Amino acid sequence: MRLIRLALERYGAFTDRTVTFRPDARLHVVLGANEAGKSTALAAVTDLLFGFEKTTRYAFLHDMPLLRLGAEVEAADGRRLAFRRRKGNTRTLIDAAEAPLPDDALAPFLGGISRTVFCRAFGLDAGSLRAGGREMVDVEGEVGASLFAAGSGLRGLTELQAALDAEAEGIFAPRQAKHRTFYQALERHETARKAIREKGLRAGDWRALNDEIAAAAQQLDALRAERERVATERARLERLKRARPIVAEIDALDHRIAADAGLAEADSAWIERLGAALERCREAEAEAARADAALARARGEAESVPVEPALILRAEEILTAFSGTKEFEKGGTDLPRIEGDAHKVGLDLERLRARIGAPDLASLEASQPTDAARARVERLIRDGRTLAAAEEQLARDAAAARAERDRLAREVEAAGATHDPTPLREALKPLAKLHERLAAHEALDTAIRRETALLRNQAARLSPPVADTAALARMPLPSADTIARYRTLLDGKRREQERATDRRDAARAQADATRTRLREREAGRPIATQERLESVRAARDAAFAPLRDALAAGRTTEPGTLAAYERALFEADRLADERAADAARVAAHAADLDRLAAEDAALAAAERVLAGIADEIAEGEAAWREAWQPAGLVPGPPAEMAAWLAETENLIEAEQRLAEQRIERDHLQTRIESARAPLADLFTRAGLDPAPDGDIGQALERLEARVATLASRWEANLETGGRLRAAAATAEKLQAALAETGSRRAAWQADWAEALRPLGLPATARPEEAEGALEAWRTVPDRLAERAALQRRAAGLRRDMDAFQTKAAALVEALAPDLADTPPTGAIRTLHARLVTAQAREARRAELDRRFEEADTALRHALGLRDAARSDLTRQVAETMPDLAEAPTPAIAEVFGRLNAREMLRAERLRLRGSLAGAADGLPESEIRAGLDALPPEAVEAELARLAMEAEEQAERGQVIFADRDRAERRRAELEGGSGAELAAAERKAAEADLQAASRSWAVLRLAGLMLGQAVARHRAGQQDPLVARAGALFRALTGGAFTGLAQTYDEADTPKLAGQRAGGGLVGIEALSEGTRDQLYLALRLAYLEDYAGRAEPAPFIGDDLFSTFDEARTGYGLDALAEIGASVQPILFTHHRHVAEIARDRLGDAVDVLEL
Repeated sequence: MRLIRLALERYGAFTDRTVTFRPDARLHVVLGANEAGKSTALAAVTDLLFGFEKTTRYAFLHDMPLLRLGAEVEAADGRRLAFRRRKGNTRTLIDAAEAPLPDDALAPFLGGISRTVFCRAFGLDAGSLRAGGREMVDVEGEVGASLFAAGSGLRGLTELQAALDAEAEGIFAPRQAKHRTFYQALERHETARKAIREKGLRAGDWRALNDEIAAAAQQLDALRAERERVATERARLERLKRARPIVAEIDALDHRIAADAGLAEADSAWIERLGAALERCREAEAEAARADAALARARGEAESVPVEPALILRAEEILTAFSGTKEFEKGGTDLPRIEGDAHKVGLDLERLRARIGAPDLASLEASQPTDAARARVERLIRDGRTLAAAEEQLARDAAAARAERDRLAREVEAAGATHDPTPLREALKPLAKLHERLAAHEALDTAIRRETALLRNQAARLSPPVADTAALARMPLPSADTIARYRTLLDGKRREQERATDRRDAARAQADATRTRLREREAGRPIATQERLESVRAARDAAFAPLRDALAAGRTTEPGTLAAYERALFEADRLADERAADAARVAAHAADLDRLAAEDAALAAAERVLAGIADEIAEGEAAWREAWQPAGLVPGPPAEMAAWLAETENLIEAEQRLAEQRIERDHLQTRIESARAPLADLFTRAGLDPAPDGDIGQALERLEARVATLASRWEANLETGGRLRAAAATAEKLQAALAETGSRRAAWQADWAEALRPLGLPATARPEEAEGALEAWRTVPDRLAERAALQRRAAGLRRDMDAFQTKAAALVEALAPDLADTPPTGAIRTLHARLVTAQAREARRAELDRRFEEADTALRHALGLRDAARSDLTRQVAETMPDLAEAPTPAIAEVFGRLNAREMLRAERLRLRGSLAGAADGLPESEIRAGLDALPPEAVEAELARLAMEAEEQAERGQVIFADRDRAERRRAELEGGSGAELAAAERKAAEADLQAASRSWAVLRLAGLMLGQAVARHRAGQQDPLVARAGALFRALTGGAFTGLAQTYDEADTPKLAGQRAGGGLVGIEALSEGTRDQLYLALRLAYLEDYAGRAEPAPFIGDDLFSTFDEARTGYGLDALAEIGASVQPILFTHHRHVAEIARDRLGDAVDVLEL
């Protein structure tokens, strides 16, 4: 399809603009400056052929409903269609009268091309060209990927295939890894399966569980009442403990306040006013002293600064003269230099006069050529050089065209006869689906092997493991009810064992704690227990018995007997007194002894209960193992075996699915084997050896490669004949262009002789001589102007310097006769320095006088404030203490200090009473003092220690009771809800769904990667030879003969790679090519593909957008030749904003190019 006319009726910035393409042109160049609408016209072609998109950027001038495009197109068979396109959703194709056309009216002209294919394959810009070159480096020049990318415009195929493989490996691989999603789902499935075993709902001792919860609640209520009593008593004692130090501080403050009772009472507000008056009085006296010192200092400073008014009166004249000193000195320096520059310019003019040949400077200035004459000579110089370059280029192009014509003639002669491969292609079409069946067979076989391995792994992971899944159905396994019964029995006994263990541990902990307290208490001084006291009293009574008998009988007693009695009596009294003094400690020790006896008895009972439960569990486990002996298995816990039984059912179902997949694989294998006979017949017809009995896929690829080779040879022969005719026509056109250039040379020579007369040169002068003369004449006007300007500047400097000297002499004579012999600038600078000094002293003296006046005013103000402050202080004192009204200020300050200290003590006492109210929880102070008097500090501490021990024992008992109740309640909630096993079952189902999704995603990704690789391989096998041959010829043209074509190399893995064939011999890999040469190779592959496509279907126009923006002029010319070379089969349209591209196209292609300007 070719565009004959493009009408931009209402589109973007265009209104009623029509672009007509010349039908006989082999290349169309659309030239438009930046912002001229080139991009708009480029987008218009796409919207015209495939319709406006939903949103468009080109409705900024015309409303969307009014957008219109029109065109006339011509098909390869000569059919034409004139149509228009409007913006809309349906029936957008219309004719000139706005009547709708069928939606498929363009289908015969587009040949089934979609918008995406058109933009990618039939459109190319400089950025895409450069990206395509880089893509060939990324795939390391692999033939299939390079041809596929260049032909389709798609890039990143290698990265896409690698990404698909990496994503598939992230889902599943034979080696297990935690980051793979398949194994993550498998792990969740195993976890849920174990949870089902552990959390199954079971019936049990429901009534006993409720009784246990109720008993624990009653014990907690009783314990709560005891803890409230202990907490109340502890709060009272803690309150007394907190209040005691505060009460002591209040009493100490009362004593300090009473110590200064002789001081008169005064109101706190008056005390504050007295303090403020004292502070003001002190501040006023200090300020008066500072003001007096400042006045004396200001007087001395003002008298020490002299003034000089003499120079001040003529300050303006001195400053004016001083500002001109630099100009005077600069003029003295610049004047010799300017005069020297004027002399040099005169010498330059003399040299120019000699070069040009004028008799003197006046005649030189009068005979200058005009700007038009000089411009004419410069233009003719450029034209002459351009003409010479064109002659040289045409001669080279004509020689190259003749050589190409002769070479192609030799190729046609050497190729001989070839045969059309179309019959073989038609015979190969029935086997087109064989590749799909091979891929499906391989994928199914891989899936069967993977599922078999997974099934084997799952069976091996079972506990106990299963070696043969088929034997599972024949095993005499216990039923699910039997497993549930044993599970209920053993789980119930283990819960009883846990509760019994907790009670045993709690009893042991309580007994250990009691023993620890007893040891710690006995580690100090001995405790006066009731047993010790009774023992000592018995010894005393025994010692008194002999004395009683002697007294009754009237006998005298032995001194030793009396002494023994006295010692026994003393020990009994001492121990009784010690027991009375340490009553709390003795009572606590006795209570702990009683508690320890009860705790030891409870511990022994708990040990007996625990041993009985252990015996019952052992009997149940033995019966459980006997139930599995017929199956020959050593069972795990009942919960695990229940899940094991469910897993075995899943394994049997999976084995059945595998059998179905094996049947489908065998069916595919039969259909694949049936294709061997047709393949053998095609091998013979293609001239190949009979296919072996090996891999049928490799045989099919070998046959396809053979057919592609035959096709490439046939197409190459056809193509070479067409190129020979084109090369002959090109040689003739270039020869005619050479003749036309000779006539242009003669006309230029005549203009050249006439243009040299104003320069005074002969007609035989060369352009280089004319350039020298022009260079000299260009300099003359500037030199003449420069000399005149320098002379005027020197005269002005002399005038200014004379005026400055006159003014300086007058000032020195009037103000500083001592400077009469000093140079003018030095005298003026000295006068300026004296003036600056005088002005500074004048300003300093004025500032000091002002400060003296301010200091005098400040002193008078300070004295007034001092007197007022003393009067205010006297009045304040007289209000409350008249006898101190006339006292000195220090005496008044001493009384104020005593009053202020007493007020601070009273405020602190008030604050402490507030703290006491907070510490006493709001109780009256009298009640707190009564409580403190009743209990000494040591009694409070002893009682708090006893209550703390009692609270600790209550907390331990509460923890044990609460733990028993919490465990029982959680167990009851679990039995009531029964959600543990259901949640685990749901999680297992979710994990199974994730496993299925992961398997499906893995299969899709693997198939996509395989299909992408197969597509590249088939593209390489089916189109490799003809495309590479044609692309090599275009590559030779694009590189100007630097490369003669393309060749194939093979790497270590026998992968075919593209390489460039240098004209001097040797191959260059894609990665070794320069960036510009890679761009040329990519363009050659794209153009070869478009030509191949045009031979098989209706092609669309090829649109190039600033395609050669990165090319130099030589490469641009070669590229234009290549575009024109495909113009016979595909319409190439090049959009550009570079005018030199259009000029190069006109120079190289002549009438074969159609240049249009927007």
